[in-house]
Amino acid sequence: MRALLLFFLLVNTVLAADYPTRPIRLLIGFPPGAGMDAVARPFAQRLSEILGQPVLVENRPGAGGAVSNAAIAKSAPDGYTLGFGSNGDLVIVPLLIKVDYDPAASFTPVSLVSREEGFVLLAHPTFAPNNLAELVALAKEKPGSLQFGSGGVGLPHHIAMEQFKIVAGINMVHVPYKGAGPMTQDIVGGNLVLGIGNVTATPLIRAGKVKALAVTAARRIPALAEVPTFAEQGYPQVEASGWFGLIGPAGLPQPVVQALNDATRKVVTESAFNERLFNLGMRGEPSTPAGLRDIQRNDTAKWAGMIKDTGVRVEQ
Repeated sequence: MRALLLFFLLVNTVLAADYPTRPIRLLIGFPPGAGMDAVARPFAQRLSEILGQPVLVENRPGAGGAVSNAAIAKSAPDGYTLGFGSNGDLVIVPLLIKVDYDPAASFTPVSLVSREEGFVLLAHPTFAPNNLAELVALAKEKPGSLQFGSGGVGLPHHIAMEQFKIVAGINMVHVPYKGAGPMTQDIVGGNLVLGIGNVTATPLIRAGKVKALAVTAARRIPALAEVPTFAEQGYPQVEASGWFGLIGPAGLPQPVVQALNDATRKVVTESAFNERLFNLGMRGEPSTPAGLRDIQRNDTAKWAGMIKDTGVRVEQ
């Protein structure tokens, strides 16, 4: 038995030394237009150039990223099926619903890829309030009649809005979408007047198709420097941000992890990649595999407390 185990370890090491020899799939749990998609595509393009093999992005939206993560967890640990994880699908969603994976044990962390500085509260241009004070006044005037959208139940930006409702003492109805992209397009089309989404909406803000009322960042986001934070408008409790990291199924051979970590570090420290992230309200930031694991662990404790405070629940 020991000899057989040593044989398989040797085979894995030899195979990993030649990695990669064929295309790699990069699964993401949100539709085109979402913040994760906007980062994953330029990342995959540059990663493929460094590794010498195509890195193909596959959108598998559903259950706040849980559908994609379940597919990653069940894939062969050979380095040819990878995924983007975030504090939404790796931390918050498993705290709210039953998922087909163990967020701590079903994956091999590879590296942090980027940090999202915060989220932006968007509104249709015809929506009367232009700031949080006016929004709160309208919500108190018409309790329970205002709706706000988000990219999905339990995602960081949704919980931030639930926290805002509590500290502001207002009642608004949450409308969940399968990603911030579709939600933002509904605001543009006038089917929704208010929603919290990603800074990827910056071009729409610049074009006057939506307007921004506030950002959830600790400080103003450089790409939207004219938009004040929730804290600046009297709500310092409302602060939320996100991150994306490269993961694979549990059991990835160490040489494969190292090759991917090295390549990721090259991508996310390049000025061209970070210039693309700037208008998304993000910045590239690499880590060790252990560093990504620690980020996930620390965020789990943080968001568990926020979920308890806001009382966010998911009906199943």
